[in-house]
Amino acid sequence: MLGFKYIKSKIVGRVSKDKEIPAAEQFYSPLRIGLHSTVNVSMVDWLISLPELNKSMLMPDGNCTVIAIGIVDAGIAEIYNIYMVDGSMNEFVLQLLCSPDDKGQGMILREATVYRDVLEEYPQSDDEWTVALHNVGNKTFIMDGIEYERIWGAEHASKVDMETFNETIVRMEETIDYTNNYVLYGRELSQTTHNPQKELLLVGVEESEESAALIHRIGLPVPTAAVSVL
Repeated sequence: MLGFKYIKSKIVGRVSKDKEIPAAEQFYSPLRIGLHSTVNVSMVDWLISLPELNKSMLMPDGNCTVIAIGIVDAGIAEIYNIYMVDGSMNEFVLQLLCSPDDKGQGMILREATVYRDVLEEYPQSDDEWTVALHNVGNKTFIMDGIEYERIWGAEHASKVDMETFNETIVRMEETIDYTNNYVLYGRELSQTTHNPQKELLLVGVEESEESAALIHRIGLPVPTAAVSVL
């Protein structure tokens, strides 16, 4: 995924197509979300957990406008990162995970997660990067005084490497390719024992030709039916 500082300002990266995207190509399955689409994500399942959520996390304020779409290479699966802003100009990423149906004849939306960047760090030297990445990949990660457990990687490994994802960002006038590296963490919330919910924390490095950032992104899984295109 790509930090919003690259999307809302001048994006710097490896431009693969420096041309306007035809209208017929601006929509993406399975929900036909397009550039400048209006998207609503119902967060009602998280209302009971509000007191427990990381205080840096916000809920989308009303409908959201799509400003860019990321397409991630994930093997037989498809991942779409829908970059959007809500009515209060808060920035979110709606991540949609699709995989083949049981007959292998089409793609089905399997998972939806609302993410929000809560911290970005910009180390300026090798020593600063060494310090910043020291705990990334450990079995647990502390964010805002809250402990998250690692989800990706071997369960008994004390530390794992970040996983690499190639993403193509689509805007109205161009597409841009990025390579990003992440580790996913999570924690279960006690107030959702009858319907267990897990607050996610994605930690990783996002790079362009001019800069690199260590990002911390909190995510809340939502039912796929909670996502609607208006």
